[in-house]
Formats: sequence, structure tokens, C-alpha cells
Amino acid sequence: MSNTPSAVIIGAGQTGRGFIARFLAKSGYHLTFIDNNDKTVQYLQEDNFFTIHCFDETVRPVHIHDFTAYRAGTPEALRAIAAADVLFVSVGQQNLPVIAKDIALGVNARRKSGLAPLKVLTAENGVSPGQILGDALRQDLDDPESVAISEVAIFCTTNVLKKTRLDIGTENYNRVPYNARALGGELPIKGFVAEADMTQLLKRKIYTYNFISACVTYLGAYKGIEDYATSANDQEVRELIFRVVPELNKALCKVLAVDAASQETFSDNALKKFSDYTIEDYVSKNAREVSRKLRPDDRMIAPANMIIANAGDTHAIAIVIAAALFWGEKNEKLLATYGSVDAVLTSLSQVPADSALFRQVKDCYAALKQGTTITQLLK
Repeated sequence: MSNTPSAVIIGAGQTGRGFIARFLAKSGYHLTFIDNNDKTVQYLQEDNFFTIHCFDETVRPVHIHDFTAYRAGTPEALRAIAAADVLFVSVGQQNLPVIAKDIALGVNARRKSGLAPLKVLTAENGVSPGQILGDALRQDLDDPESVAISEVAIFCTTNVLKKTRLDIGTENYNRVPYNARALGGELPIKGFVAEADMTQLLKRKIYTYNFISACVTYLGAYKGIEDYATSANDQEVRELIFRVVPELNKALCKVLAVDAASQETFSDNALKKFSDYTIEDYVSKNAREVSRKLRPDDRMIAPANMIIANAGDTHAIAIVIAAALFWGEKNEKLLATYGSVDAVLTSLSQVPADSALFRQVKDCYAALKQGTTITQLLK
């Protein structure tokens, strides 16, 4: 029997393959990728090699090789889950309940073999991915104590490199905050850093980094900008960000009980990252799945509600929400799905129809449809 520790990554996409994998490989783990995309699994099996390139060319690339790859749901994938020393799940928060059934099958088989509880970490953007996965798992586990669930926070930008089969481009980011307490202790993975309050960090990250990202994304898309850093450096986009972020910071300090200076630095670092031309990123990539991002607990509506609760001004954030609606109508048939802007706001985003925010978003959306500029809307 090999003494090499085994790590299974469910979701061989940008985060799983391009971020988490490099920390595990450098720490001596044998990697097994599990994915439901036939082409991705085929390429992984055929090549058994890919490279993670840093956008900063002074940083040496990381070569990932000698791994295993299986199609999700296959007997081989379930056996890999059952035998893993650690399992990472990087499939998107909305997909966690689906993948939980496969994880439960593997964990139940593991339990019958007398192995220790499986350490499971969610590695995806979300306010409470660990809770969502845990709630789904408990419906199918023979013993709820047969897993220990943690979360990691993803601050790193990664992209599939064009004209390659599997290679990834990445920001030079080498720190992975995670909830070590939930696992019963720290993991022997270089770069993984135990976070004292993971719940607060995830909320702070989604409502700061991901919110500012939404500003860059949907306002940039409205202006026809595709390069992410170009949008973040655009004068009109920055004007709106500078208008809304102080309101956001004040609200987050109150809701999450964080220090004002610390939160200001946190938001400043987010904009600095997004404005960095050396980090390759794209507006279209970040805009996808707009309906998920317009949910009441996600990056736009939740901060808006926090600003309202703090008696702040929601005019600027209403412009961002309207721009997201505009993009959703144009690219993902959002209004065809829900029927109208009113229905999206009340049904999907749960914004009361008699609220000031509802009226502001509707007015801004109508103005955007007429081609009004962001600067004009901010007046």
C-alpha cells in the first residue's frame, strides 16, 4: 500500500484544476479529478499532464502530472471518494446538492470499511457552501459523523488558457484560508492557512470582492468592454465604485462587526486586484449565471439590503443591479424566464415591490435601455 496521501477534487475546472491542485501537488498528494464533463475527463486521462502558468512570467509554471481522472458517478469515482484522505468540492454552490448524493455513496462505503471520517472542503464562491453541502449530505449519509466539512475562501483569479487542452493561467496568489477547526485540526498542505472566523470571511469576501466584481463586470459589459482590468480602470466605472463602496463598507462594518480601517483596506485591495492589467480576466466570464448573482443572499441584493438597513444611499447600487438585469436580458433570456423586470426583482431577488430599491432599479433599467450613460445616471 502506498504511503502517498490521496486527494480527490470533484470539479476539474478553473478552481479545482488550476488553483487547489497546485497546493496539493506541492504538498505530495496523489490527485484524482472527478468531473461530469466527458471532454475534460477524456483530456485528463489521455494527457495525464497539464501546466499552471502564472500571469507573472517571473514565476515558474507548475506542472501537474501522474494523476487520475474519472467521470462523475462511475464506480471508480465512488471508490476514489471512499478511499480519499481529503476531498475538495469545486462545482459551484448551486450544484452542491446534486453532487452530495455521489459523495454520500462514497462516504457510506468508506464507513463500512472502518476508515476515519472523510475531510471534505468546499472550494467555491458562496456565503455558506459548507452548510449547503452538509444539509444535502445528511439526507443520504448512514452516519452524519462520517464526514467533517470545511470551507476554503477563493481569492485567486484563474482562467483556462486558450488554444490548450488543459492548461490554466493564474494570479500569483499563494494563500488559502480555510476552517481548520471544523476538520479537527490543520491540514498538512502548504499554503493553507487556518482562519479564525470562516463564516465572517466568506460573507465579507462575497459582499466586498464579488460585489465590486459585479460593478466591474456589468457596468463594463454595458459599455462594451471585454477586458476586465480595462473595465476596472474605466473612469465611469470607478466613479460609481467610489460612490457605492463607502456606503457598503459602513454597512458591512455594522452587520459583520469588522473594523472600519480593516474593511476599507479590504475593499481597496479588491479594486487594486481587479485593476491589475497583468491579471488576465474577462467581463463575459464573470457575467455568466446572472440569475444566481441576483439572488437575495448573493453579491448585489444582500449588500443593497445591508445599505438600506444602515440608512444608506442605494442609488449607485441600484445602477449595478439594473446593469446586471440588462445583461441578463440580452445574454441569458432572464426576462423571458421570469416574464418581466418586476417579476425578476420580486420573485428572484425578493425585493419588495413597494420599496425604494425596487423603484430605483426599475428607473435605472429603463434609462439603460434608452442608452443613458453611467455618469448621467449618477447625477
